[in-house]
Amino acid sequence: MNVRRDDLSERNKNAWSRLYRSTPRLVWGSRPVGFLEPFLAEELAAGRKFPRVLDAAGGEGRNLSVLARLANELTLCDASASALEKIPTDLAAKVRRVQCDLDKTPFQNGEFDFILLCDVVETLPEPLPALRELHRILAPGGTLICNIPGPEDEVAGVEMTELGPNRYLYHSEFFYQFLEKQEAIKLLESAGFVVGRNKLMHWEEEAHPEFRGTVHQHTSRVFLVQKPPAAKPR
Repeated sequence: MNVRRDDLSERNKNAWSRLYRSTPRLVWGSRPVGFLEPFLAEELAAGRKFPRVLDAAGGEGRNLSVLARLANELTLCDASASALEKIPTDLAAKVRRVQCDLDKTPFQNGEFDFILLCDVVETLPEPLPALRELHRILAPGGTLICNIPGPEDEVAGVEMTELGPNRYLYHSEFFYQFLEKQEAIKLLESAGFVVGRNKLMHWEEEAHPEFRGTVHQHTSRVFLVQKPPAAKPR
């Protein structure tokens, strides 16, 4: 299947926005993604706080309840206005909502101390510009958590049309790619991040309205990466 890259990115963005508009229900449900609390267990148990936290491309806010425990100030951005409007009222009151594309945000250099990028990298036809933008808005010494699934993910290739090696369209609309561990590390390092701990994690997802109709399993590698601290003046 031949699709131009610029057309693919725009079609993909529009498909996700249509999905959020297609149902009044929360597409991803109200529970945080299954890897988040286990991966951050030490930070949460210690009551660690980050002054400024961003949920990047956070959709309907499924992870805000966890991030609120880590944040003094909490922001969520997403390209879809429909997604932002569906954030539950109790969570919306705790978060600043910003509509923007992930590769062109309105945020200042180093504005955030902690960024979550959940279930996003694999849905971007060209993820490097978005990762470079997140590197820009992350404070020196700041932390980014993201997951990047590989071919071992249980949904890889299922009901998908192949575009190229490990690159697909799900239901002929939604772009997905699945990266091996070293490919994922190379991508993160290309954006300027220093890769810290990473772990292959497994969890179960409920059915997603208008998207995936059955309970399903996920396997994805979760990364903690950091922006190098600013150089000390000589």
